[in-house]
Amino acid sequence: MKIVIKIFNAIIMALSLVATVFLFISSTFSFNSHIALDVEKFAKFVPETKFTENIDIVNLLGTDTIHVGIKFNLTYGGIGEVRDGNRDKINEKIISNNVNDIITMLHEPIDLITEFSIREVIKSTVKDEIYKQVDDANQRYGGYSTTEDIMDEVGMDDEYFNNFSIALYDAANEDGATVDSVSDVLYSQIDEAMARAEESGMVDTSGFSEDTKTSIRENLLGILESLQLVNDDGTLKKISQISYIYIAEYAKKGLDGKVDDPTVLEKEPGESEPDYADRLMHLFIITVIPDFAYMIIGYVCTALLIGLFVFAAIWGILIIITFLRTLSTKKPWTIFGPWFWIVGSLQLILGVGLTAAGKFILPKFNIQATGLPIRSIILAPRTYALIPSIIFLAMIIIAIIYAFFKKAAKMEMYRNVE
Repeated sequence: MKIVIKIFNAIIMALSLVATVFLFISSTFSFNSHIALDVEKFAKFVPETKFTENIDIVNLLGTDTIHVGIKFNLTYGGIGEVRDGNRDKINEKIISNNVNDIITMLHEPIDLITEFSIREVIKSTVKDEIYKQVDDANQRYGGYSTTEDIMDEVGMDDEYFNNFSIALYDAANEDGATVDSVSDVLYSQIDEAMARAEESGMVDTSGFSEDTKTSIRENLLGILESLQLVNDDGTLKKISQISYIYIAEYAKKGLDGKVDDPTVLEKEPGESEPDYADRLMHLFIITVIPDFAYMIIGYVCTALLIGLFVFAAIWGILIIITFLRTLSTKKPWTIFGPWFWIVGSLQLILGVGLTAAGKFILPKFNIQATGLPIRSIILAPRTYALIPSIIFLAMIIIAIIYAFFKKAAKMEMYRNVE
């Protein structure tokens, strides 16, 4: 029976050694998450402009959710660097990369919303302008037909104005575009529209003069200036980047007075509007995170570091005790002791419990009730204790079986004594 006990001792020592090794070779703390953002709620967190206020964003994007992920991996050395709650180190190890990834991922929906919304506004503005010109020409002719009938007859339908808005959008989005170059496209389009209207034989276009074109140009210039698209040299910023201009302005206002060096808020020479917006949004996010959040991260990392050595010590003590008992010819059975089970239970919570809670329990909570633009969330936190905690579960089964052999070995020993 003592031979069986010693075989079990070898198994216990081997498993304890594996658990100890995994405490140090596993990632000290890794975190993966899958977050589904509610598109409608998320849109409310973006500064609203005249271009987005009447847009059905869900229909535009073709989905009611945007999926993002947050992940990081801290080694033993990384835990040691952030355990004091240092903002710079925590940003470097945990926050910055995730913020950058999410910001980059959101470029696609931002670009879609920008292009669609601006083209819709251009379409509406141009349609109103052409309607006004055709209506004036119609009234000069005598107004025998409605302006709507004239426009329908010559093919000024929805598709026509869609093509018009695309042409004007592309002109305003070209490299080196100016107010004059965009005005030329606008003039040619209106000239073509008036020529169409004249073909109906029901309008008098003689009133569409150079003065009218000048007025249209001034109106266009006013719109572009109000959108902050006109540079000092008369060139235009890319109209497709207007959302990034607004986002950068929003972030800049939020950061005013909150940074040590105000010059970091200014656009750098050669920096594109998307890059400028990304940089300010990254700075905005890491600036508004409160200090207590960094303190909590520091405390958690300190606890993980202490736990690492406590768990390693418990497994180590079990190895030593079991080894020494195995050498004994009289009483070779090992002793687990209450501290092994107490500390092992904490290890189980930190290992299997934490991972299971993130994957199975947290998703059942009503996250939407928090008011955050989150539809669902799945977390997969893992610590160095995951594999050792699984070994601890196996050790419970071994301990139960071991108890029977231990009892039998003791009885055998007592019989021999008698």
